[in-house]
Amino acid sequence: MDDQLGMKLSRKTFFQSTAILMLLILLSGLLTRIIPAGSYERTVKNGHTFIKPGTFHFLTDTPPFPIYRWFTAPFELFLSQDAVTVITIIAFILIIGGSFAIFDGTKVFERVIDLLVHRFSQKEKWIIIIFSLFFMLLGAIFGILEEVIPLIPIMVLVAKRLGWDELMGLGLSLLSVGFGFSSALFNPFTIGIAQSMAGVPVFSGLLYRMVIFTVTYGVLLLFLFRHHKKLKQSAIYKVEASSELAAALEYETSKLTIRPTIIGFVLLLIVIMLLPVLQLDDYSMPIIALGVFFTALATGISSKVPFSKMMHYFTKGLLNLAPSSLLIILALSVKHIVESANMMDTLLYYLSVHVKGLSPIAGGITMYLIVFALQFFIPSATAKAMLVMPILTPIGDILGVTRQSVVLAFNFGDGFSHLLYPTNPALLIALSLTTVSFTRWLKWTIGIQIILFMMTLFFLILAIIFKYGPI
Repeated sequence: MDDQLGMKLSRKTFFQSTAILMLLILLSGLLTRIIPAGSYERTVKNGHTFIKPGTFHFLTDTPPFPIYRWFTAPFELFLSQDAVTVITIIAFILIIGGSFAIFDGTKVFERVIDLLVHRFSQKEKWIIIIFSLFFMLLGAIFGILEEVIPLIPIMVLVAKRLGWDELMGLGLSLLSVGFGFSSALFNPFTIGIAQSMAGVPVFSGLLYRMVIFTVTYGVLLLFLFRHHKKLKQSAIYKVEASSELAAALEYETSKLTIRPTIIGFVLLLIVIMLLPVLQLDDYSMPIIALGVFFTALATGISSKVPFSKMMHYFTKGLLNLAPSSLLIILALSVKHIVESANMMDTLLYYLSVHVKGLSPIAGGITMYLIVFALQFFIPSATAKAMLVMPILTPIGDILGVTRQSVVLAFNFGDGFSHLLYPTNPALLIALSLTTVSFTRWLKWTIGIQIILFMMTLFFLILAIIFKYGPI
């Protein structure tokens, strides 16, 4: 019975993801034998490191990256500048896993969600409309992505109670917040930083981005409605909350003090929204993990669960998600190899040289693809902005691409690929909280990813044609 507590990474998902990431590590290692080492000079401004355009040089005295380091990269991570990041992510996963095992032990989510399902069982499309919009707005306005990970298991549970599958739960949460992050309205990590570095008024050009957001939301709804229709036509579709069950649950819930759970998650949501405003986003994972943990403790205490039993639940949930730690280490090892071999600046140099001399439209599309490709190695939107915007902005000036359009190309290239690459720790963490493997996720979302890729290309070309400006 305890094995069912909290989230658990299935063996198939674990071995499948491990194989993919090991293959990517080997591919990165092979690239070190093909791409020469190079470097740009850098400058520090306001605590941030920026590339100096026009300062690229090949590192001719650097020896080839040793083959044995392809295999020691996962261990080297803990001695690199990413060590704190790796440890923070792993601790985040384990604390979240243990905390949700406590929630499972109290059955608080199941009781409340069953009541919710009973009330809205005849209005299922409204659940899709409201939740997908809510999560999209979190991403579009506050730049929230990995911070919603603790809410994903709840949405998966909501989907299951409605007779849907885990994919629908991920669609209402992970897919929605990712699409909101991509079709940013005020996203401080993409639009805000890129615009400030491009020298255009921060958060300007809002009207056009509102159009993009609206169209993206419409495409997402059509995708989720289509999946909902397939589920209703399948043999497994079943709404579990009958009137008798709801009556029993109302009685059970009346005996259970759920107030600490509700207050805890409301406060957590407020904190998540305030993190970018208070410039505490670098500490988001430990803050959120502790918030979820103390909410779980408060729920257990209010449910009169002995502390020793809560710790047993916590330990079980932690161990269930422990294998996810290896996936995170392998994913970040790809980035470590590329950076240690000094390939990243060389790749950026080659790509930037290719852009010069193109037409405005071809140049804009190439900028989009440059950022899209770099996302594979650098999941952080902020890090990518500081890496590429100092180079892309002057190239855009030469090609006749407005700086607002350069920002748009960066935002599109950074955005939707967050949900596409297995090197993104946030995606791996989210999937590890379910039984959905990366290949199953990719198979489910690749169609809408292609549609949105073509759609954003159209919006970018349109922006270049009408010379998208700061207003």
